[in-house]
Formats: sequence, structure tokens, C-alpha cells
Amino acid sequence: MPKYRLIALDLDGTLLNSSMKVSERNTEALRSAAAAGAHVVLATSRWFGLAKRTADRLGLDTPIICSNGAEARYPDGREVFHLPLDAEAAREIVTWGDDHGWEMFTTVGTSTYMNPRPGIIPEKLPGGLKVAERQSEHLGDADPTCVQIWQEASVREVGERFAPKYDGRVRFSFNEPVGQPHYVVITHPDSEKAKGLATVCQSLGVPAEEVIAMGDSESDLAMLSWSGLGIAMRNSPDIVRKEALTIAPSNDEDGVAWAIERFLL
Repeated sequence: MPKYRLIALDLDGTLLNSSMKVSERNTEALRSAAAAGAHVVLATSRWFGLAKRTADRLGLDTPIICSNGAEARYPDGREVFHLPLDAEAAREIVTWGDDHGWEMFTTVGTSTYMNPRPGIIPEKLPGGLKVAERQSEHLGDADPTCVQIWQEASVREVGERFAPKYDGRVRFSFNEPVGQPHYVVITHPDSEKAKGLATVCQSLGVPAEEVIAMGDSESDLAMLSWSGLGIAMRNSPDIVRKEALTIAPSNDEDGVAWAIERFLL
């Protein structure tokens, strides 16, 4: 019996390479891990519909922790938990973003809304993604789950204008990935990958010391600390690499496969 029985994986910058794909080596390593009896849990800031595409391609049947820990669902849609975002805060922030042309993604119920872009064909968008001229107009459709805002100037304004006002009512997870645009994920105050992972592990009967967690961003820090073995990708910012127990090769060097082959198989 291997020491570790579950591996939790961030997607962007971790399992997915720069082409936003799971490499053949990573795929084979994950299949070998599952065949050895390990659970594979995705833990991502992506919304459920988009994260589910990766889970389906890998043949996973474990819960997916999505929207930065605001919800978890099995690939068939069964809900494990859902922590809705404060409706007042969501409306003010998203309305401001609409008015100022921010690059945003707003998840409401089973839909995630994005800004219009040249060349986008709405019918071909993946995983519940929809185009909206004004995302704030859809906030009454269901409980909001998550708002993601991208680009440094917009993220900085969120930190200055809204983070102090909604401190304690909303979690603002600020991220500065290496070589990628800055972004902030806005969720319920108890929403966190680490807490979501703890809930999923409890349901699967796996203690923290038998968990490997891998990530590359500030949103992954608590998850790496909570797990028995926290592994940062080589492409992570310094703050993430300093907090990890082990550094894996980058997401373009099959770092996930390296970790599975070294610590799990």
C-alpha cells in the first residue's frame, strides 16, 4: 500500500501545460495512479463545466473542487458543497466591471458569463460558458458562485476599491502567475481549496497525511500546507515555491508525472 492515497491537482500552470492540454506522460501517470488505488482530485479556480472536461478526458469519478473551493461536484453533477458569493458584493463589483470594460468571468448557477470577444462563436463555447454584454444582468438568475477578474490594473483596483469594503464578507484571492496576467478570484469567505479538499478527503476517508497536493499559484498555498506532501511547480512564483516541501519540474516538463512516479507509484 503506497504512503499516499490521494493526489489533488490544480489545473492551469500545474496539470495543464502552456498549450492548455494534459500531456501524454501526465495522462499515463494519472491512469497508473488510479490503477494503483489512488484518488485523483482536481482543485481549480475554473468553473465546474470547464473543469469537468478535463475530468472526463481522464476518466475521473472523484469530486471536482472548482471555483477556488466555492463548490465541489462529482463529474455527474452531484453536489458535495456550494458556498454562494454575497449577492450585494457580486452585484456591485460586476456592475463596476461591466461599466469599466474589465475582463471578467462570472459564475451564476450552472452558467459562467464572459465578455464578448472578436471571433467567438457562442454555440461552440465549452462547459456552460456564455457571452454577455453585461454580466451583471444575469446575477438574479441564481446564486452567484464566483467572479474572476483579470489584468493587473483591474486586479489592483479590486484590491483598492472593494477588498477593504467587503473584508470578512468576501474572499479575494489575488494571484500573480509567472508569465501570465494577474487575476483575482472573488468568492464566499469560507471558500478555499484547502477547506474544499479537507471536505472531499473526509468523504473519501483519506487523512491529510496521505494526501499529495500540487499547485503553482497563491490560491494553492493553503492546500499545499494542509496536505501531507505539498508540491509546487517550478513555474510557480517565489512565494509559492518557498512554502512547498518539494519543487517539481514545470507544467511544461510533466511535473505531475514526475511527482506521481517519485512519490505515489
